[in-house]
Formats: sequence, structure tokens, C-alpha cells
Amino acid sequence: MLNAVALPNDRLEPQASGEPGRLFAKTGLLVRAGTAVELTVAPSAPPGVTIGWGSPGPEGTTIRVPACPSAAGWVAFAGGYTVTALTCVPLIVRVGGRTESAAVRVGADC
Repeated sequence: MLNAVALPNDRLEPQASGEPGRLFAKTGLLVRAGTAVELTVAPSAPPGVTIGWGSPGPEGTTIRVPACPSAAGWVAFAGGYTVTALTCVPLIVRVGGRTESAAVRVGADC
């Protein structure tokens, strides 16, 4: 996405999160080193969808990743998607004034 973010192409299979009525699909987030990124759950998403990466990282509907340096070219963060039902999660990705839409399959096709 925008040559700065790698999102999963495969359908994620969520597991019980430990919170009643919530499922968690674990997947890493890859961000190009030195690039600030903002990921937002689109308003069209079902209620209760949240995203979160980091250790420990914030969880919410918008996540901001600062421009982190890395000799590897990419920076990886552990985390994923929390949902109340199997769904397609629509995302808005913002990088350097550019915006692109994406969708991640969390137990359901888009």
C-alpha cells in the first residue's frame, strides 16, 4: 500500500480474544523504515472493530506509526484485528498526504 505498508492478502482466522464476544486475528504490520503511516478503520466497518500493533501498543480505530529507522528497510510490529464477528475490515491508509483504501479479510471474504 502506497509503497509503505504491507497488509495481509490471506484470510485471517480469528481466535477467541479472552473478552466475551470478541475475536482476535493476530498478524504483523510491516511499515517501510523512515515512513510515518496512519491506519484507520473505515466508518463503513461493523461496530466493534479495532486494530492495534506494538508491544504493548494502543488499540483503537486509528493507529499512527511514526517514521522509525531500520537497517532492514522495514519495521515489523506484532498485533492484529479485534472484531465481534467474522468480517471484512475496511481500512483507510494515509502516508505522506496520500490516501488509499484497503480491506482485510478477518474470517470472511470481502
